[in-house]
Amino acid sequence: MYNSRNNGPFGGGNALRSRYQYQTLPYGQESTQASALISKVMGLLAFSFIFATIGAFFGIQVGLGFGVSLFVAIAGLVVLIALNFLIQVSGLNLVLLYLFTFLEGLSLAPLLGAYLSFSGGQVLLMQAFLITAVTSLGLGAYSWTTKRDFTRLGDYLFFGLILLLVTGLIGIFFHSTIFSLVISVIGIAIFCGYVLFYVQRARYMADTTPNAIGLTVSIFITVLNLFLYILQLLTILSGNRRD
Repeated sequence: MYNSRNNGPFGGGNALRSRYQYQTLPYGQESTQASALISKVMGLLAFSFIFATIGAFFGIQVGLGFGVSLFVAIAGLVVLIALNFLIQVSGLNLVLLYLFTFLEGLSLAPLLGAYLSFSGGQVLLMQAFLITAVTSLGLGAYSWTTKRDFTRLGDYLFFGLILLLVTGLIGIFFHSTIFSLVISVIGIAIFCGYVLFYVQRARYMADTTPNAIGLTVSIFITVLNLFLYILQLLTILSGNRRD
């Protein structure tokens, strides 16, 4: 039975629609296999972040520049679109998942390398990493155990994301510390909301590999963006803003 809570492969309102119809349960019915599904997602997430770390480390070692990283990011988007349509193909879906996460880490290498190169940058990276980890795990645990319904947040979060993108584009032309600070706070709030949303969705999804991979991609992108906005906020507050 169709469940409106799960009407997209990578989240409600996502423009990257897949031809695959996710296996969901009747509205309001929680899956008895939810624990198995979330365990599978956590395993895939662990490997995804390992591949992202390898990509970032490799990029830093070879001195990947910001110009090249743009093409790497575009390649990652192409892989994500391919995964979106080939998510049912056993084996290939995992290859595309880990290739995507590797490319995402690789594309961040110039940014991470820049932070590692200036005094205090390593501390900011470590602080951002720890805050992101604690926040993500805490929100995930709360979303999984609470009786509150966060699955209805999808459309609101999507509109908030559009607003964030628009304000981000405006910020390119207006270099204001206050404006950047506001964008960072809004970004953190939106992606914290997405953590709540995606983790709770697992309650209403069948325990299948495509479902697990779809949720893994969604949570991976969410946590990665949460990390970047937290890092940006810490950088601004420390007075080491990097334009």
